Amino acid sequence: MKAKLLYKSQDIIGEGIIWLPYSKKILWVDIESCILHEYALYKGSYQCHKFPDMISSVILLGCEEREVLLTMRDRIICYNLQKKIYTILTQFDFIDLGFRINDAKISPEGRIWFGVMHMENHNRTGCLYCLNPDLSTNKALDCQCIPNGIVWNKTGDKMYYADSGRGCIEEFLYDKERGSILFNRVAIWVPTELGIPDGMIIDKDGLLWVAQWGGFGVYIWNPETGELTGKVETPVPNVASCTFGGKYNDTLLITTARSGLSELEKEKYSQSGGLFYYQIKT
Repeated sequence: MKAKLLYKSQDIIGEGIIWLPYSKKILWVDIESCILHEYALYKGSYQCHKFPDMISSVILLGCEEREVLLTMRDRIICYNLQKKIYTILTQFDFIDLGFRINDAKISPEGRIWFGVMHMENHNRTGCLYCLNPDLSTNKALDCQCIPNGIVWNKTGDKMYYADSGRGCIEEFLYDKERGSILFNRVAIWVPTELGIPDGMIIDKDGLLWVAQWGGFGVYIWNPETGELTGKVETPVPNVASCTFGGKYNDTLLITTARSGLSELEKEKYSQSGGLFYYQIKT
């Protein structure tokens, strides 16, 4: 299974990809360049949205697809894609200089979960937080390294969470009423030779599709058994996030990064930082 280049964005760190099913568009960010990309899959048209600060993830608001939530360094903003204006939803005074929000996802019942990481020192300096509908914030985990991908199972009673710094994906029991988590087990230890777990999604069968930084692809894991069941290869090493899209939700969309590559590697893997796709055979 090999992914192909869809759009040559050459992102420093391409992240936070989501699919807009009504407008058939793809949104993703380049964290370091402070850019939100907007690409119409079937029309091939592109728009660039520039911001004054780095953005790390995108969350869709409602079904009309006019507005999205974007996580910036120390805040979450509400951005209107048509009017190209934003308002601050909430500011986090507890995020000190040198730290930033990393990956963020919305839970089935509407809470926003987000990781905060130090931009240089990854030795247990990160935390995982939950933003409630009333905009109150709870710290769910501390002493994390690089808080990253978050997904929920079909029934919404389990949450899977990747810490890139520790190279693992953990399973938590999820309380939808309280928005709380309870550690259950390490579902997957990712061998270092396969890269580092980054962003991830879950399919209808409960399998985790994990973008693995340094691993040249998206790996498919069974979280119940810890078994590796497949891989979608990319021609570039640093794979950062992925999602399902397309008319029938059968297209895997993948972001990648140029960050961390030497000049020689950038030349060798010249499509690094691009947006890739893989048509899933059904």
